[in-house]
Amino acid sequence: MQTRAYNELRRLIVSGEFPPGTFLSERQLALQLEMSKTPVHVALERLEAEGFVTISAQQGIVVRGMSVEDIVDHYELREAIECWVVRRLAGKLDQKQRQQLMENLQAQKSALHQDDLRQLMLLDEQMHFMLGAFMQNREIMSAMERLRDKIHQVILRVTDSDRSRPAESIQEHEAIIAAVIDGDAEKASALMAEHLEAGKRRILNPERFSR
Repeated sequence: MQTRAYNELRRLIVSGEFPPGTFLSERQLALQLEMSKTPVHVALERLEAEGFVTISAQQGIVVRGMSVEDIVDHYELREAIECWVVRRLAGKLDQKQRQQLMENLQAQKSALHQDDLRQLMLLDEQMHFMLGAFMQNREIMSAMERLRDKIHQVILRVTDSDRSRPAESIQEHEAIIAAVIDGDAEKASALMAEHLEAGKRRILNPERFSR
């Protein structure tokens, strides 16, 4: 029961159904999830430890947004991991791995054409995790798993701040994958760094990219 409460509450926060600043009530959440308050309380404590909510005697339970420091830390960690990953993968993908990446890219383009931003965000995450998985390094995948929901929140925030970003992001994905397949390690790493930096800029300075 505690696991179900945790998974459902985390999903509601990550999906944006409970956006930053939302006040939560243990009693109302227990009613919504059709369970007692105890598993909800335990789930909220775990979510607080992971940085998704803030619990205080003064304000109660509030969904926590990502601060500037959180965003910078997030992108610095992703850059350290993902730039290293594409550098190491360059020129080493097998036919099946290349096909998986190309199919993902095509699916991203289809989702963009259909204006299905939710599906596009999931495919975006999938592509980044796919590259990490190709390394077959458990520590890398563990680190990326810990970042998974934060990555979702960041992509959601980028999309909300600039609706032109998804099309640009797909073009960047295409260039990164091409460099990896071509075996150009330095170019792949540089393109990944530029890709992550572009997302970070749009969150930290959204007014510069508003249309």
